[in-house]
Amino acid sequence: MGTASASTVNLSIDELCRKYRNESVHTEHVAALAVRLFDETRRLLNFSASDRRILEAAGRLHDVAYGIDPRHHRDRGAEIVLRDDLDGFTDTERAVIAGVMLCHSGDWEATRRHPLVIHLPDPQRALRLGAILRIADGLDFGHIQDAAIVSVRFSGRKVLVTVRSPLFPYNLDRADQKADLWRGTFAVDVQFVQARPTKHPWELLGSEIGVHEAARRLVALQFKIIVTSAEGVLQDKNSEPLRNLRVAIRRLRTALRVFRKPLKGTSAESIDFMLERLNQILGPARDLDVWIEFLNDPEVQKQLAGNRRWAALMRYQLANRRLQQPTVRRHLSGPTFSALKLRISRLTRVELPRLIATELPVSPRKHAKRVLRKCLRRVVQLGKLRHSGSTDELHCLRVALRKARYMAEWFAPILGSSFDKLRKRIRAVERTVATIHDTDVGLTQISAQGPTPPRSLVRQLELHRRDYLGRLNQAWSRLEQMVARKEIRRQLKL
Repeated sequence: MGTASASTVNLSIDELCRKYRNESVHTEHVAALAVRLFDETRRLLNFSASDRRILEAAGRLHDVAYGIDPRHHRDRGAEIVLRDDLDGFTDTERAVIAGVMLCHSGDWEATRRHPLVIHLPDPQRALRLGAILRIADGLDFGHIQDAAIVSVRFSGRKVLVTVRSPLFPYNLDRADQKADLWRGTFAVDVQFVQARPTKHPWELLGSEIGVHEAARRLVALQFKIIVTSAEGVLQDKNSEPLRNLRVAIRRLRTALRVFRKPLKGTSAESIDFMLERLNQILGPARDLDVWIEFLNDPEVQKQLAGNRRWAALMRYQLANRRLQQPTVRRHLSGPTFSALKLRISRLTRVELPRLIATELPVSPRKHAKRVLRKCLRRVVQLGKLRHSGSTDELHCLRVALRKARYMAEWFAPILGSSFDKLRKRIRAVERTVATIHDTDVGLTQISAQGPTPPRSLVRQLELHRRDYLGRLNQAWSRLEQMVARKEIRRQLKL
């Protein structure tokens, strides 16, 4: 770390956050979580009363340098606290705050050896408080502030922290990972328990927030799902992480396009292009997963067990899927994906907070009506494609339905419960179209390449398609009835 220069102006925490355009919605939440955990464990862990204000300050400032240097924000933030005379804190206290901030990310064992920590009068104090801040930061890994500590209780040599995190439960997993410093510092372990759902779920969007805040929450949530799903893909657990990754990419691209006008002038357009390219790369592997899942269906296997062509077909499909693994792993562990993650993180943590801080909040209600109206009209217009024998045309309808479903889901808390019912009707049609489309893709795959498929499999796929065509007409009729409802038509001016 470079030598701190002398400062001539004392700044409060609020002033320092404004000066460096801090992502205060995140850091305020992290600070609150840290203080709650501190208050509940203070006696057990023998903290002093003065430790609380040190921890709270470190929580509010731990990301203060992210806007100027995302990759090295931890060290740069500590430098800022040491350089800018923080109002209300002594030089010694500022040094401790900087030491606590250093603990919130990175390798905690390396942090122990950091020059700033080593030269503190009491290095252990910074590490002990840093252990709490590190966990609190993990509890808002999703950056949507949905995590809340419900209770803290002690059981033997363990602290049990019950957390409610309805929209991004992975916050608990990340907090558990970031409890490494706690476990290396305290004699008692810590464990995180997911709280039971409440009757009134926490909504991601609401009419009280502005358009830019709505965009930030949607983008941040899908981005973190992308990050955690990519980690699962690289660990090669099963097909679920790749599925979740592809879904999150599609949802994020939809959010970027839905908020295209509010996001004008940001990096949203370039991010959308990079996401499109990534999804194209991941597509073949995911298509094979869907196809193999169908072939592994018990009913399919029951009819084809013992068929020699069936065994050869399965070997071929599984071999093809294995050939896709190196491509997927190479892209998800490569520099292009790292650059994409950094760019999205900067959009949610720097660009959007700046817009939120400098512009008057505009309710997303009007925006939600406009974009959903446009999307529903597109669905109705493409409805005739449901009778098409073209795989491409069915896919076009499927994409339009998916986009409409996402928007109905996101904006239902703003527009009313009728739109959640609309989402369900859209979902029913979309699932049916997806099944027909995936069946067509499967028929194309087995007829275009590989060993000759069993005739009974081809017949089964054709019957499967015919059955879902009948279901599609029923689902479409129910969707038309929903769109024709007075409340829907009145709200969207259809």
